[in-house]
Amino acid sequence: MTCWTVLGLPEDADKRSIKRQYASLLKQHRPDEDPEGFQRLREAYEQALEWADWQHETAVVDDEQPAPIDLPPMEAPAPPQAPSGPSPAQRLAAQCLEGITAANLASRLSQARLYGCEREFEHGLLGCCLAQEDTYDLAEAAIAQLHWLTPWQREDLPGTDTEQLRGRLMDLAWSRLTGAWHDSQRFLDLARQLNASPWLQTLDARQWLNRCLAMALLQAPGWSEPLFDAICAQQGWKQTGHSSPCPEPWWSQLLARSHCATFLQQQARLAQGGDSSESRAARMLFGSSDEDDRMRLGMTFRAEDWTACETLYRAIELRYPHLLEEMPQLAPEHWRTLRRQPPLLAVPLALLGSSTYMSWAQEYRLGGAFLTSVIDMLLRALLLGVIAWGLHAFCATLSRGAWRLDRSISTRYGHWLSLRRPAPLPIRESLWVGLLGTLIYLVGGIPAAGIYFGTLAVIAAISRRAASRSGKSFFARVYERVPGDVLIGLFLGMLVPLALLGNALASHSSLAVNEGLQAWPQRTCAARQLTASPCPSKLSAEQWHPVDTAQAKQP
Repeated sequence: MTCWTVLGLPEDADKRSIKRQYASLLKQHRPDEDPEGFQRLREAYEQALEWADWQHETAVVDDEQPAPIDLPPMEAPAPPQAPSGPSPAQRLAAQCLEGITAANLASRLSQARLYGCEREFEHGLLGCCLAQEDTYDLAEAAIAQLHWLTPWQREDLPGTDTEQLRGRLMDLAWSRLTGAWHDSQRFLDLARQLNASPWLQTLDARQWLNRCLAMALLQAPGWSEPLFDAICAQQGWKQTGHSSPCPEPWWSQLLARSHCATFLQQQARLAQGGDSSESRAARMLFGSSDEDDRMRLGMTFRAEDWTACETLYRAIELRYPHLLEEMPQLAPEHWRTLRRQPPLLAVPLALLGSSTYMSWAQEYRLGGAFLTSVIDMLLRALLLGVIAWGLHAFCATLSRGAWRLDRSISTRYGHWLSLRRPAPLPIRESLWVGLLGTLIYLVGGIPAAGIYFGTLAVIAAISRRAASRSGKSFFARVYERVPGDVLIGLFLGMLVPLALLGNALASHSSLAVNEGLQAWPQRTCAARQLTASPCPSKLSAEQWHPVDTAQAKQP
């Protein structure tokens, strides 16, 4: 409905006719009785007056054009000058654009259509969207109602302005997505809004949207697996049967980050509970970063636990190397130094050596049987081993509360206190060895203690040489990989034949004269057991070797 329809006048009516018609219609639409009708009549009256003024100015310019016959023959006529100011439609469109927002766009557009300046209003609205900084909501409302950036937009809209608006919308959409990184629900709502936007329904726009969402997810400081699954379901990224709509290389990077998040969640669950080697390794690498907690946890680790830590670290290094930069506690120097390599042969060999000496000095040398001495040696070594285990457990418990002091002493004076390399921890690894040596001194005296500490010193000196590392690593691998019952069976299987062989060697001595099987004298003694004469203790040579009478009679 135009202003001429409201006034009931033709478009070429003059100002006098407009004023008369307004005065007559004003009686029907009084402000106190019909405010809406009065407002509509007033707006139509003002618009008609502006239109009449513009027509009058145009007519004056046309009337002032000189006739060709009155001009000098040698002078060219001056071109007619159009009115320099905006047209009434432009002025009305400017009034409708004052204070325009996404909320009042629909009503302002209706007013522009009422005044007959819809084209000017749309051009001015496009200029407003380009002039202002944050016009995303206004542009979205305009696109929804005026079909901008779609095949149904006005043909007379400037192409450069519409493309500039498209770029502005893309920049604003990206900034809004990055601003919602810390709010998954807000990010998802923005993604759904963008997915339903009319200006993002073309093929190129859909590709840009997929790339934009993928880059926003990849660059987000935090990762939300439910958000990623929701975006995949919305955009159809995980559809089977064809390639993903998410372009490469972003899709592969998103999958890698998703797998990494799943891996971290699995390690977090393992670290919360369980007593398996995998759970303990997860607590060491992904648990508390407090040094006291890690030290106490490392003191309770077994060989298989450290093996699980190495396996977990290798998996991280191969599959998720970026975690090594994001989580500094995964670095090997933060947890490998907590692993201590106890001497596998030093203490057992020292115990066997001291126990062997005590059995020889206190039993066998004094006339004891060989097998009895061997059995006593093994039992004594076993008893000392049990005592050593108890002392080691006590010192390990003691070092948990004083591990800082223990490490400080080892760092400053460890190379002086022990010949072993690397230097052992004094409280945790050396104290119980010294206490055990004191007990051996009390039981076996200075020689037994000397053999014990001497064996330890020799093995410690050998450990300083590079050639001993291969042998140490070999025994460590055997100890870690071979089951304990197999090792015990091998030990007993070698010990029993060695004991029997030693007993045979100890009982062996060369035969003297007149010693042998004594077959005939034994029969003689066996026959005379019931007689009064005893069996002779010594036999003559004739009795051992009777003379052959047939040979004696020969000449």
